Formats: sequence, C-alpha cells, structure tokens
Amino acid sequence: MKLCGKKEAEKFADSVQYSDEGLVPVVVCDAAGKGILMQAYASKEAIVKTLTSRFAWFYSRSRKRLWKKGEESGNVMKVKGVSVDCDSDAVLYSVEMLGKRNACHLGRKSCFGKKFGAESGRFTIAELAEIIEGRARSPSAKSYTIKLLKAKKLACAKIDEEAAELVEAIEKKPKKEVVWEACDLIYHALVAARGRGVRLSDLEEEFARRNNAK
Repeated sequence: MKLCGKKEAEKFADSVQYSDEGLVPVVVCDAAGKGILMQAYASKEAIVKTLTSRFAWFYSRSRKRLWKKGEESGNVMKVKGVSVDCDSDAVLYSVEMLGKRNACHLGRKSCFGKKFGAESGRFTIAELAEIIEGRARSPSAKSYTIKLLKAKKLACAKIDEEAAELVEAIEKKPKKEVVWEACDLIYHALVAARGRGVRLSDLEEEFARRNNAK
C-alpha cells in the first residue's frame, strides 16, 4: 500500500459507517495468507493515521485513546492494504508483522486460539502458556504459579524434582504415569522460563531455527 495524503485518507475514512461511539470493528489478517491475527476497533482518526503512516492504529475502548499496535511490545504491524466491507461497517487491515511477529498480547502469533467443536476438548501447551502469562500479568498471593515466578530457586528445585520423577516413570511405570510426570515437568519448565522473561513464542522461534538449520 502506498502512502497517501491526509485528504485522501480522510475521504476513505468518511466512507466508513461508525457506531454511535464513533468506532468501527477492524479485522486484521496476515498479508502473507497466514490467517486472521486479531480484531480491534478504530475511530476515524485511527484509520487516517493508519493510511498516512502505513502502520496499524486503533482506538482502545478501555483506555479511551488511540494506540499504535506494538508501541510497547515492538510487534508493530506494517499495513499492506486497507479495505471496507460491502456495508461499510467493518474494516480489514492486511498487514506484515514486525518485531517478534506476535499479534496477541499473550505472546502468540494470533489472538484466535480457542476452538469450538471437536477441537475444543483439547488443551494445548499454547493455552497453558496463556494461563501462565495471565497469572504473571494479574498476580495473586494464593497462586502457585506466582509463587514459582517469584522464587527462582524454588522453580529450579521443582524442575529437578519433576525431571527425576519423569525419568523414573519412563523407566519403571505405565504410560499414564509418564504422561502425568511429563505434564508436570512441562508446566514447571514454562513457568521457570517465564520467570526469566522467556515466553512460549521465544521457544517456538528457537524450534523453528533448529528445524530450518537441518
């Protein structure tokens, strides 16, 4: 998408149908065809800033202000295209993710992770990482996860303990025990890593690097 002047941007923004609050829903998709990344809201001003800067701007309903995606995380969105639907009451941003390329504030590529139907019964490691991230962002004194996040020695001791129990299960116990102990170890490892500022997305990037190096 080429840069445009303010007049041209305002003309497009004026064609959009906004709610009584002056907002319109914005769906954000990956320009490389890798799916939907997130959904947010934009005001006329946010759309104008997006068109004139080529970076994604939105309006935060909770903070009551404009915000640029990635202004804190560095995961900015370079806008490749902007379009409006047939009723002019929804906008689509087609973007290239920069930074660590995580659209979700929980450190995931996309905000759309929860599934319905046959897949809804599965609980993924990504969902576990989301819960850990949520605990870190809203700490509770009663949370075991928070206790581990605040005490590196305890977290490391638990990893030693769970690793030993997994080894014992692999050598001597039935499959059910191996599954149980493996889950314990994965949980404690993710929490301890998060305590050092390492998120699941960082681990995924390293796995991708190793896979590409083969």
